[in-house]
Amino acid sequence: MKLVMILSAALLLFAAPVFSELTPADIDKIRLIVKEEVEQAVTASETRIKEQVSLEISKVNGTIAEMDKRLSYIFTLVIALIAFIAVVIGVPQILVALQRKDQRAQDEKIEAQQKQIETQQEQIEVLQRQMETHPQERIVGP
Repeated sequence: MKLVMILSAALLLFAAPVFSELTPADIDKIRLIVKEEVEQAVTASETRIKEQVSLEISKVNGTIAEMDKRLSYIFTLVIALIAFIAVVIGVPQILVALQRKDQRAQDEKIEAQQKQIETQQEQIEVLQRQMETHPQERIVGP
């Protein structure tokens, strides 16, 4: 390895320096070559970037689709849970309300019967007083 380095250094020392000037035509050719190489490199880079961006976009779209499915599933579960809670709480409340309605109807009926009984008792008392105040009349048949 050292030998290769020493030989390389020796060859560089013995090389005769070359003095030359570049003409404008040479500079234009160099510019053209560099421009073509840069354009090719930029085009290749743009192509790679477009492919990577497309791949990333497709991955993101897939992730969004999965999240959309999950959210719709969760939304369905939430709606089902709300319906379940409404049924669990609502049905007993409806049953209690119906029982109270029936209870009120029965109470009103009992109250009306109680009033009717009271009026009939009053009528009986009046009739009893009338019977006490009037002597008993005997009806004798022929």
